[in-house]
Amino acid sequence: MSRLVRHLSEPIAPITAATRGEVVYEMFGDDDDLLALPIVDGDRPIGLIPRDAFFLKMADRHGRALFAKRPVSFLMDKDPLIVEEMTPVSDLNRLIVTKRPGALMDGFVITRNGAYRGIGTGLALFTAVTEESEERNRKLSALATQLSHSRLQALSAAQVKSDFLATMSHEIRTPLNGVLGISQLLLETDLMADQEKLARTIVDSGEILLRILNDVLDFSKLEAGKLDIEPETFALSRLADEARNLWSVRAGEKSLDYNVTCEGGDDQMIFGDRVRIEQVLFNLIGNAIKFTDQGAVNVTLSISTATGGRLLLRADVRDTGCGIPQTAQSRMFEQFSQADVSTTRKHGGTGLGLAISRRIIEMLGGTIGFESEENKGAHFWFEVALGAVSRSPELPAASAATDASPTPAPLRVLVAEDNIVNQQAIVGLLRLRGINADVVGDGQEALEAVQNRTYNLVFMDMQMPVMDGLQATRAIRDLPSTAAMTPIIALTANARREDEAQCLAAGMNLHLAKPVKKETLFAAIDRLASGQQSSEPLARTA
Repeated sequence: MSRLVRHLSEPIAPITAATRGEVVYEMFGDDDDLLALPIVDGDRPIGLIPRDAFFLKMADRHGRALFAKRPVSFLMDKDPLIVEEMTPVSDLNRLIVTKRPGALMDGFVITRNGAYRGIGTGLALFTAVTEESEERNRKLSALATQLSHSRLQALSAAQVKSDFLATMSHEIRTPLNGVLGISQLLLETDLMADQEKLARTIVDSGEILLRILNDVLDFSKLEAGKLDIEPETFALSRLADEARNLWSVRAGEKSLDYNVTCEGGDDQMIFGDRVRIEQVLFNLIGNAIKFTDQGAVNVTLSISTATGGRLLLRADVRDTGCGIPQTAQSRMFEQFSQADVSTTRKHGGTGLGLAISRRIIEMLGGTIGFESEENKGAHFWFEVALGAVSRSPELPAASAATDASPTPAPLRVLVAEDNIVNQQAIVGLLRLRGINADVVGDGQEALEAVQNRTYNLVFMDMQMPVMDGLQATRAIRDLPSTAAMTPIIALTANARREDEAQCLAAGMNLHLAKPVKKETLFAAIDRLASGQQSSEPLARTA
């Protein structure tokens, strides 16, 4: 609490205006600590005699002769600074600095409701201000310490949260890889129509679970400010092809007319974060298909010239679905928000997709929005300024590889995986490409295997008993034989960017996150089998 003027008060006994100068001289002489004397009329202050000013006058050539026998009314300051005792010291300090700086030397009179209460001095004011400043500093220091502790606790909590999410991601992805892997294998067998429908339902449900998992992880990274932006060079036509190939099957299952078109140069090379742009575009397309039961979903990608020689990428996604009620439109980009908030909502989902999309587009310096009417469909769009690249269009992405383009020569492949179900899934998917793989259950066995037999490729899990995948990779790279050059692909449930960086730093060539689709798996095989490395990222399995 701020100090008051009464805390500065020194209860000096006042004198009257008739008191003679010689009496005052003796009073000051007897008390070296007496800095000022108040003069009152009754209990009302009428003047002040500052010690220094009084002695200067008395020391004048004729001072003692002139003032010793005279009343102090001839010597006193008839207009001293008078301050009520309940005035805050901060207000007094401001008053003296701005209007009465002389009061610092002469002192001031303190009153209560106009009646004399005591004397205040510059020394007392300075002491009070210093003590208050020290007290404030102590409080600020204590607050800083508390905030430091709170920050450490928050960082610790954030780390615990990050570790928890990473662990949960790993533990969910591992069995999910088995579910989706075995389901893909099941779909490659001769099934009756009902059986195929059930198998596809398993795949669809697993992919929905994977999207939810990815949304939660992405949102956590956004909240922590750790979502990375990694630009690369790519063609607009590639973005259109991937949007067309990925979602045409899903749209076909609902008998929707699904179209993806490019306007303004589909062969234009652009520079930006393709992965994040695809993430937003695919979220908008997925929503459009989800909320459209009949009619069409039309996607348009266009390029135009922006300021500063940059290019403006615009994506428009229009559907003929259920639309968005007016009452829900204001919260569509809020986290955990959906148009239908009832517990029996038809379409499900976390309500994070659009919130994440907005944050990503804003991170890229762009804008995102929508237009919609209930029962009349919706139109979502975003715009992002990207760099232009002047070179020939890139070759078709490796991710376009399918079963119809087998590897020219038989490959010897080693799979290092400790989970039995995941062993079955990866071995089964490789068999679809005519590859019979050897399987080991830990990194130590993988190290021994590459020394005993020549392999064209190794799939390496990260977390395994005895020796993990990172240790095994480093050990393989340190071998004195040609086995040290064996291409290694991380096939792991550790799906974060930092996990990918760890794998590449350990000497792996590529990183694939579980659960992995067969198309992505085959693309990785084709890339490394043809001598390519990790110069261009594969399509993410998320």
